[in-house]
Amino acid sequence: MVFGDALEQMKAGQKMTRRGWPFDDIVYAEYTAAALQPYLVVKAGEREAIPYTATDIDLFADDWEAVQ
Repeated sequence: MVFGDALEQMKAGQKMTRRGWPFDDIVYAEYTAAALQPYLVVKAGEREAIPYTATDIDLFADDWEAVQ
């Protein structure tokens, strides 16, 4: 799936990854305390989630998939 479709799923609560990534990174949306401002985070393994900024490669990729 393309990034736009993946983003819509993340906004709806789905966690996503890319087949092209060499690691098991998971990207998903979180919301500010007032639930007004969504932002994307990436989580790798047991590490704490950090803010995620999509690269141009991620934006044009078509290998996004939902994490079960």
